Amino acid sequence: MKKVIFAVLVCAFIASPVFAAGDFKMEQTMLINKITMTMDEFQNDAVKMDFLTQKKDCVEKAGSIGDLKECVAKYPAEQLKALGK
Repeated sequence: MKKVIFAVLVCAFIASPVFAAGDFKMEQTMLINKITMTMDEFQNDAVKMDFLTQKKDCVEKAGSIGDLKECVAKYPAEQLKALGK
């Protein structure tokens, strides 16, 4: 019984980075899709398009969940709303 429990723990430990990488890709794809949809909304606004393009580039270059969080913090939605005023 101890061997079975140990084997399950080892498998979970080895597989956890694989699941984390999948979560990162899923989160990255969701952010890119959201930015792209927002870009469709502001096609005629050059300032907002530039902001969104920079944010999308940041998200595409991200290599981890932490990098994605930095991109979201660097390009907050509030800043996009403030650009048009």
